[in-house]
Parts: sequence; structure tokens; C-alpha cells
Amino acid sequence: MTKTSNYPLIIIGAGAAGLAASEMATRRGVKHRVLEASHRTGGRGLTEILADQYPVDLGCHWLHSGSINPYTEWATKLGFDYSISRWDFSMFIDGAWYFDTDATAPFRYIDEINARMEACQKKGDACSQWELADSDNKWNQFFQYWVSLMSSVDADQVSILDICEYLDTHEDWPVMKGYGALIARQGVDCPVDLNCVVTKINWGDLPISIETSQGVITADRVVITASTDVLNAGDIEFNPKLPGWKMEAINALPLGNSNYTFCTFEPDAIDPDAPNHILWQRDDQTFWVRLREFGHPYAFTSTGGRFAWWLEKQGQDASIELFSDVMVDIFGRRIRDKLSNFKVSAWGMDPWIRGAYSAAQPGKTGMRAELARCIDDRLFFAGEATSPESFSTAHGAYQSGYRAINQVCDSLS
Repeated sequence: MTKTSNYPLIIIGAGAAGLAASEMATRRGVKHRVLEASHRTGGRGLTEILADQYPVDLGCHWLHSGSINPYTEWATKLGFDYSISRWDFSMFIDGAWYFDTDATAPFRYIDEINARMEACQKKGDACSQWELADSDNKWNQFFQYWVSLMSSVDADQVSILDICEYLDTHEDWPVMKGYGALIARQGVDCPVDLNCVVTKINWGDLPISIETSQGVITADRVVITASTDVLNAGDIEFNPKLPGWKMEAINALPLGNSNYTFCTFEPDAIDPDAPNHILWQRDDQTFWVRLREFGHPYAFTSTGGRFAWWLEKQGQDASIELFSDVMVDIFGRRIRDKLSNFKVSAWGMDPWIRGAYSAAQPGKTGMRAELARCIDDRLFFAGEATSPESFSTAHGAYQSGYRAINQVCDSLS
């Protein structure tokens, strides 16, 4: 006798991928539940309120490739205003404003690296970005920092083939009420069970048995949106074990780390004519300091890669002290006492995510497609790491949720 499952479909994870999968499942008439280990939805999309006034994003921050980003349509539909503007940089290097060249010089160097990557891609070279950089170039330090923000790992840890696949329209639009808030609002009607930790998936027979902190639930199909680091850590046990080709893909796409530090400043702390985007560099450290987003009196900066891991492990006070020192270097000692209401993210320590976003290791090719490939028409995979050209982004995760549900429906037909 065939056992009857509780649901045709269970979706594991209520980040952008899981919520999009739920949206599409509802649209296609597939009864389902979404199981989320955390106390909230949104995954690495998280908006908090700074100084009880200003929405700030501690994770996903911009509508990347805004004109083709599906969240742009959601933002318009749900009344989430966003800013379409260009970033004009000023540079503060080794204790002084840098006027010898225009602020596009560091990005022209990145363009040079990108041209080298494209040439290597045509030859099928799977080397790292680090191998194409000029260590003696004036802007190489900035390039290393930029890579750590874009990929969440350092330049020696990411394949050029991965970067060359990324589809970028160079439209990065911040969301006034918060990108994380937008993601959560988009999925507000999804059938999500919070604080529901999945510990084991028994998928050898149908129905699939899913063991959770809230009991056992069965399903005909499962969509898994957990991060590669959660899967690699064995936080979810699979019985039988995942096949070797799937584990190879998971291992080839580890998460890096990327964190933000925010603070408010008093109205008289910074000259109103001061630039809003500042490339700060001293010795072996580089930061991109951003001021007055949407006209609000706050500042923030980003860290990525190995440095983000190291700094996070030192605790929030270390991030606060470092950012304060950078602000003092730019604006003088008097600003230190005018900075307050600090917020610091710590994605590496989030047990349900374990980092920022995925980066394909050098020498590894085709792993995103392998990660996206279903197993026996029972286990389906979604998340930014499965996106072939929009990885590292919320919209890449969103699109992967749609793709996974279409695969599920094909398997059920």
C-alpha cells in the first residue's frame, strides 16, 4: 500500500529562494509548507532600524542589475521606493584627499583585470583573479578589497570563470525602506513555519520523511534552499547520503563572508559639502565609506573575505573601533564623540546561514549547474549558489526558487 504524504511539497528555508519557490508553488497550485529554522523570514535579507528612525540593511542592500531584477517590480508594487543614481567617489589616501587623478582610476584598473579575465575565459583558463592582478599597481589594494565585497572571498579564492559568468547591468539601487524588508514583505503570505529546524531528510523511499524540531513531516518532493556551508557542515543529515557529485558541487561553492558597520553622526559632525562616497586607504587597509544615504545622517562601510571573518571573530567592539578610527582619519578627532548608534552584522556566526554568499573555487567549472541539478526527481535545490549568472544576489536566489518549482511540477506531471 502506498503511504500518503502530508504534503506534495516541502520547501526548506524561507530566504529569497524559499519565499520565491513558495510564491511559484502557490501560483501553480502545489500544496506545500516552508520550514524555516530561524525566528524570521528573509535569510540574509535583514533590515533593522538605526537610531529608531532609519531602515538599514545588514545583508542584501542593493537591487543589483535593477532594470532586470524581479525585486524591482515587487518594490514598485509594494511601495518600496528605491534610488536610481550613480556613485561619484572621492579618495582619501594616506591621510589626505587625493587629487592627482579622477576617482575612476581604481575602476579603470578593475576594467583592465576584467579584460584579462575575459581573454582567459576564452581559453578555458580556470585560474583565480589573484593570478591576473599586478601586485605593484597603485590600485591593486583597492582591487583586492573590491573583490572581497563582490565575491565575499579574497581574489585567490574565486575562479575567473565564475566572475565572467555574472550578468551585471551596473545598476545598483538602494531601497529606502530596506531590501530585507522588501524580501520579507514579498513573502508575507507564504505558509512558513518558523523556528522549525530540519535535522534529517530520509529520501530513499516515498514519501520523503523530514525530521524537524517540531516533529516529523512527509512529502513527495523537497526543495532545499539551505546555504552550501549549512549543507557542508552536516547540519542536515541525509539518508541515504547525498551522492558524490552533489557533495563535490557543495564543496566547490563555499560561502565567504561580508559584513556592514553602521553608525549615526551628529548634524554638525561632517561638512555638508563632504562627498557621500569615499574610498579610504591607509597602509594595507582599504574601506569604502558611504555617507547620508537617502539624506539620513548615518555612515557605513563594508568588509569582506578573510578580513571580514577575522574581524567578526574579534567581536562587535572591534568593528566599531575600526570604523571610528577610519572616520577620525578622514574628518578629524572631534568626530569620534559625535558617532553613535552603531550596528554591526555578523553573518559568519549566524547558525542558519554560516556566511555571506558563494564563490566558485579556482579550477572548478560547472559546479553551479551541478548544485542546481535535482536528485531522483525527489530532492531539488535552489539558492543564490545555484544561479548560473546572478549568484551572490537576492534576485539570483529568487529566480532559482522559480526554477526549482518548475522542475518539481515537471516531475509531478
